[in-house]
Amino acid sequence: MKIHGLLFCFLLWTGLSACSSNPQEKPETNLSETTSTKDSASTIQPKGSDKQDSSFQIIPGQRIGQISLGQSPEDLVKALGPPDSTDAAMGKALLTWFSKSSKAPRQEVTVYTVRENTGMANEQVGVRQVRITSPEFTIPDNYLKTGSSLPQIRKVYPSAKAVAYYLVPGNDRVYVYDVQHQGIAFEVSGADSVCVAITIHPKGKGVQEEYLPLHPDIKLLQ
Repeated sequence: MKIHGLLFCFLLWTGLSACSSNPQEKPETNLSETTSTKDSASTIQPKGSDKQDSSFQIIPGQRIGQISLGQSPEDLVKALGPPDSTDAAMGKALLTWFSKSSKAPRQEVTVYTVRENTGMANEQVGVRQVRITSPEFTIPDNYLKTGSSLPQIRKVYPSAKAVAYYLVPGNDRVYVYDVQHQGIAFEVSGADSVCVAITIHPKGKGVQEEYLPLHPDIKLLQ
């Protein structure tokens, strides 16, 4: 499926809601198969299942669906249409697309882009981070997704480290757990320890190094 297929599927996500909206609901997982206790890429596929559609795969440090790190924002807009929200300044921009469901919470895809070498012959603008909230996207190696619990995340990524937190209505904290060398971070609700969003970023570079524009009030942890 090409990238324009991602938008089509994204617009059909009516009725979906992040698991954090119902703390009593148990997150669906496919972690019944044996998982590794190391931060590895051991493939885990449910028995009898077909290979996951690549348009809904999360590949740490590389892509979410067909949105890849380094991709030009022009290509995104051509495929997805104008974003529903844009915040740009000083060569950096946040582009956000929301699901069309009237039910809250609405799912979202947020892309963070950076312009480098402004005014020079080698000037370029590329995707630096991609954040999603929909549980339709999963990591094919282990089937983690939004709605997975913190213990499930730690089982697959024992080196996941809390690097920051931000507040949501009600003054509840959402902690950002980063797996820096893999290029993936998980936002986990402190109230019920459930993942509410997943971000990919360049491997070896901490998510908090460029995460401030997404959550201006974020608090970094030492």
